[in-house]
Amino acid sequence: MNNNYSLTTVNSKEASDYYIVFYLKEKQYAINIKDVIEVINIPIIEIPQIAPEGIVGIFNYKGLMIKVIDICPFLGFETSDFTINNQLIVVCIEGNCFAIHTEAISNIIHINKSDLQPIPFASRNSILKDIYKINTISINIINTKALDKIVSDTVAKEGKINYLELFPQDEKSKQILELRSIQNIQKQDAFSFSFDLNTTNQYVLFTLENHNYYIDLKFIKEFTSVKRLNITKLPYTNKYIKGIINLRGDFLVVIDLKSFLNSTNNPTIKSNKIIIVEGKNYNLALLVDDIKYIKNLKDVQPSVFTDENSKYIYSEFMENNQLYSILNIEKIINDEKLYINIE
Repeated sequence: MNNNYSLTTVNSKEASDYYIVFYLKEKQYAINIKDVIEVINIPIIEIPQIAPEGIVGIFNYKGLMIKVIDICPFLGFETSDFTINNQLIVVCIEGNCFAIHTEAISNIIHINKSDLQPIPFASRNSILKDIYKINTISINIINTKALDKIVSDTVAKEGKINYLELFPQDEKSKQILELRSIQNIQKQDAFSFSFDLNTTNQYVLFTLENHNYYIDLKFIKEFTSVKRLNITKLPYTNKYIKGIINLRGDFLVVIDLKSFLNSTNNPTIKSNKIIIVEGKNYNLALLVDDIKYIKNLKDVQPSVFTDENSKYIYSEFMENNQLYSILNIEKIINDEKLYINIE
């Protein structure tokens, strides 16, 4: 998944104020995270011969056939060719699931409601609700209820776009899309469609080598990339302490999370993303390989561990023959081994 996380500060822990930002036609749009179930790479989509305007088709999402929306026609844009790098944002509005096609996910940001401005002259059923301006950039907020109405409207006018022609036609791309479709079907038993989007259920998935980890969103302050920062090394410290960074006047210790969790001195080779986690009195910069997406996890229960190496893991579960670990981030943040006097 292609994520271009920018340096965005998140000061509030209300998940209803978080937004997923995505690109379309070199413009940025955002959806409130409380409506989002998951972000996935685009799979094969079954395209009907006749469909309402803006409806690309349907696909099997964990056992449920849901519609895919192309919002370009409703924004007055011509739809571009789809690529295997495109992504779908799966949303749920009052029990109705559908997916929104995007060119790429840009970021996850926090927006204060007071900073949102109504779009002038927007119609009641416009799919754009508000606008958020930061410096010279404008981000349009999607009206998901208006989109839900479009999905549910069976008498909407027939679309004129031949979406079949917009999908990649080479064999390699077709194989990738087919594999993703199979993986989506296989995940159907691992997801509960109760649609209880409680804010405490939002987790960020990231990777360390071949392992998948989750962090509760409420602990995350922001995401950034190593290439954006200058890490100053510190002498006479453990190998998992990579140094310190100056993040807009705040000095943060950078932890090689892979080395810290595995109690190894092996240097990190490919880690290039940083997750800033926030404690009551102490913030840390966690170095990880890649940040994937935000997902709603329900009924997370603590696991029972007997080995010392698992003391930083809150829970573990299997999905699609892969192991996923949920970090006990409070225990990591408060570990005295990470305290360094950087005054």
